[in-house]
Order: sequence, then structure tokens, then C-alpha cells
Amino acid sequence: MNTKEVVLITGGAKRLGREIAQYLAMSGYRIIVHCNQSTEQAEILVEELAAQGCEAFSIQGDLCKTEHIPQLFSQALQAFGQVDHLINNASLFPSKTMDETDFALFEQVMAVHSTAPFFLAKELYQHLKARSAKGSVINMLDTKLSSPTASRPAYYCAKGSLAYQTKALAVALGPTLRVNAVSPGLVLSNGDDAYFAKVGQQIALKKTGSALDICQAVSYLLEASFVTGMELCVDGGQRLL
Repeated sequence: MNTKEVVLITGGAKRLGREIAQYLAMSGYRIIVHCNQSTEQAEILVEELAAQGCEAFSIQGDLCKTEHIPQLFSQALQAFGQVDHLINNASLFPSKTMDETDFALFEQVMAVHSTAPFFLAKELYQHLKARSAKGSVINMLDTKLSSPTASRPAYYCAKGSLAYQTKALAVALGPTLRVNAVSPGLVLSNGDDAYFAKVGQQIALKKTGSALDICQAVSYLLEASFVTGMELCVDGGQRLL
């Protein structure tokens, strides 16, 4: 694809965010890699992309400080003078039971997964309206929303809020913005590789996926001009368990 459109990826320095950034950069998009603490990883990624002839820039900001969202978006605009797409990928997934969850933790998890995505989408919407342009938002969800565990209720509540936000903002921000979501399944292990492989054999396709599967889904939604308010599950059928 030959494009100069700019994609802002929150939490883009590591894991799935990094994979998406690399894939989209090689597809011709200009990339803004957002990070909070992973500044070194973000800078390394930008340097690697530049060495491959891709245009990328990194910005830093704490999404828990939602009052700083306008300033964060302004940083993004300074990179290339425009932003066309937003991928709300940044995540916190503390393994805290209900007994262990306090107000501070809950508000932190909600800020990253729901409040910051909402107001970043608003910033993008207003920016695109001023340019008389159109773009999109992709929210990264979790296929386990269909069968949450007791280990992290705050995380699932926050991701659930983002899931409904996808539908609500598709209505509120169209036609300027299309708003969609991707729900990854078993594509990146959190370290317990044996468990990861075991669950992979329990799902409909009897295998685990890869980051490439998610990157392809994201790429499709960036270009799907007649698709909005949709959740694309990329999970090998895990949600059917």
C-alpha cells in the first residue's frame, strides 16, 4: 500500500503494539509510537523503522493522567502535522482479585482502557473535522471478555467499557471517524508457554495464532471504508469455549 496516512499507536513500543507498528510502517503508513515508561524501546523501534526507510516518531505520556490527553495529542500532531488513525492498544492487566482491587487501581485501569481512548478519539475527531478529512479508530479488546475469569475483574470491566465505547462512538463520531475493534486471542504468550499451548489445543482451530494475524486484522479495518462499530475476533474460536 502506498500511503502517507499517519497512525498513532498507544502502547506501541512493546509486544503487540510493536508488531502492529512494524507491520503498518512496512505497509506505507507513517507511525507515531506512544509509550509511557518504555521510552528506550520506543526510540529503538523508531530507529529500526528509519533504517528500513519508514517514517516513525515516538511520543511519551501517562494515559492515567487523562487531563494531559490534549497535550499528548498535540505532541502527536507535531510529528507529521496530522493524524489519520488511532489504535488504542495500551493496556494494564493487573492480576488482582475483587478483594485486592481498591479505588486507585480501578481508576488507573479504567483510565488506560476507557477514559484515555475516549478522549483521544475526541481529539482525533476534532482534528479531522478541522481538516475536512476522515479517519478511523481501532480499539484493542480481549476475546476473554466473553468468558472473564475472577483473577482480574477491574481489567475486564475496563475492557468491557471499551467494547461498548466502540459502538457508541461509531454512532457519535461518524461519518468523520469509523470506530472498530479487534479482539485478540492466543497470539502472544504471557510467559506460561505450556498453558498457552494447552489452551490452543482446546479451541476450535486447535492451534495458537501469531501477531501477524492481529496485524492483518488491523490493516483490514484501517482500509475498510464501509465498516464501523464492529468487533473483529481473531481468536481461533476461543470465544466459543
